[in-house]
Amino acid sequence: MSVEAYIKQHLKQAVVRKQSVGTGLFLADKVLLANNQTVFVKHQSRKNQQLILEGQELNLLGKIIHAPKVLASDEHCLILEWIEVKHNPNLQSQMGIELAQLHQNTQPFFGFDFDNKIGQTPQPNAVGEKIDNWAQFYWQYRLQYQINLAKDNQLISEEEYQQLLSIKTLLPKLLDYDIKPTLLHGDLWSGNVLSGEDNPYFIDSASYYGHREIDFALTFMFGGFSSEFYESYNKTYPLSKSFNDRKPLYMLYHYLNHLNIFGSGYHQHVMRCYNALR
Repeated sequence: MSVEAYIKQHLKQAVVRKQSVGTGLFLADKVLLANNQTVFVKHQSRKNQQLILEGQELNLLGKIIHAPKVLASDEHCLILEWIEVKHNPNLQSQMGIELAQLHQNTQPFFGFDFDNKIGQTPQPNAVGEKIDNWAQFYWQYRLQYQINLAKDNQLISEEEYQQLLSIKTLLPKLLDYDIKPTLLHGDLWSGNVLSGEDNPYFIDSASYYGHREIDFALTFMFGGFSSEFYESYNKTYPLSKSFNDRKPLYMLYHYLNHLNIFGSGYHQHVMRCYNALR
């Protein structure tokens, strides 16, 4: 169906004007409706649950922090409120405070109610397995999964594969303290936070319940987060003094994912993280 048909079906409104907006993974449009409301529509011709699940994640995040309101979703489209990006001098500190608020939501087990994606890569979430050990979850469902994928994609050598597998023996020491299953954004880089006039809006999540420190990994890798962001987070919900010891461990997951998506340009970053952990 067309965007106009999706809008008519879900919102009972006619489309006055639409403008294509690039998102990378989906077709997307900024749409002005007959009632003068502006909405954002992601859509796809193939039929799957991905946009429905993305809407569920945004609904969950939106109960705690600012996220675009989900107006409708089905197997082909996701309709959200349009967020007008504006200059906000307090954006960085607000982002830190809201992330700290998100991270104070916990549950007994690591993982999520459904599997999702991190970029283009499937992200298995131990659905229904009731894992209460973070080291076990992080190894099996994050690092080992990505390492095996990199080997299957012929992006690492056999020697490098064995080196990366050896990281498993380091986890009991690095993760040997009380880690609670915390609700995460999961894909927190600067492009996944919009600057509203009065507050940030978090988008394009890859949520699950994990160690809160991993939500910072991408912020160190690609920039866009100032000292105000980290300071406001720590004032609201202070991080462990041993936080820096685990930075390369958590950056490794995202570098492996980028290696698997974008190719050999990320190989040196993967091995640099490995060497930092030795």
